[in-house]
Amino acid sequence: MALSALADLRIGSVPYLNAKPLVWGLDPSRVVFEIPAVLSGSYERGEVDIALLPLFEVLQLGGGAIADDIAVACRGEVLSVFVASREESFPDIAQISLDPASRSSVALTKVLLDEFYPNGPRVISDDPGESGARLLIGDPALEFRQTHREGWHYHDLGLLWQKHTGLPFVFAAWAFHKDLANPTEVAQSLRDIKQVGLEARAIIARNEPDPAVALAYLTENIRYHVGPDEKKAIALFSQLAAKHGLIEKVAEIRYY
Repeated sequence: MALSALADLRIGSVPYLNAKPLVWGLDPSRVVFEIPAVLSGSYERGEVDIALLPLFEVLQLGGGAIADDIAVACRGEVLSVFVASREESFPDIAQISLDPASRSSVALTKVLLDEFYPNGPRVISDDPGESGARLLIGDPALEFRQTHREGWHYHDLGLLWQKHTGLPFVFAAWAFHKDLANPTEVAQSLRDIKQVGLEARAIIARNEPDPAVALAYLTENIRYHVGPDEKKAIALFSQLAAKHGLIEKVAEIRYY
């Protein structure tokens, strides 16, 4: 596996379990790990050269170059991005407190509500308290799901997206700065790393609090490939985000 294309690059990633297979082959001392909203700021300020960036942040920047066939995605239930509520039916929720850690999942929530549930829940930024509905993502979402069982219902955003569009959803992808000198070589190195990480998922899961749950999550819920359906989903999400005023215009994505 040739990683010379990555040798001098500043690399950023989200710190969640679902991203670990995509950075498993990298020296962790060379990777900046930040929650999605913070990582997006680092990328925009040019503090990292490539970043495993939330898809919405790529769209918000007008698009750009991303690595082909690499993503944090799902086809149906993603398990770690959901609205937790006391209400069994999603449309019956009065209001949803949004998680500022992920603007991408916030945007997906707003797109789903505006496009498919215009008379459904409204979104708020206030603390939901002990029993209010809230959007949760990543490892905190998985932990909440394990510790809050009785009386809670989980409305999975990947499942809701698939229900209404018939498509998978892409949450994050490797984004490249426009002045990156060798995007084709960098993308191929990242695909090589992905393959190593996919083969190491059982090892990765062993280090988690519940290895069985972690392995099922990494192998059954999270998808790491980008094919025609994923590209259709990216294009549709961009169109709907523009339609509902979340981004200025439909983004142009280039795959390397």
